[in-house]
Amino acid sequence: MKKTTIKEIANKLEQVKSKVRRHSALQITDNREIIADGCLKIVACDESIIEVILINNRLIINGTGLKMRNWGTDGVTISGVIRGIEFDEYKA
Repeated sequence: MKKTTIKEIANKLEQVKSKVRRHSALQITDNREIIADGCLKIVACDESIIEVILINNRLIINGTGLKMRNWGTDGVTISGVIRGIEFDEYKA
């Protein structure tokens, strides 16, 4: 019986996760908060612009006093005064 290493288990888990994750989701509360599920990468983050890569989209948020915090392994919460949201198609 072959022993499985932790690295092999982690690689198999990532393969399964990539097959299951096909969509991202946004929850927007007024112009004060966005919860983005399915966040793969943070491209830019400061008080006036936040740019993240979602599963199928690039999301750009403009505003003032923007702050980002992580709420899980693949999601973020963005708070502040949100002035605009822009989507752009993204292919990995």
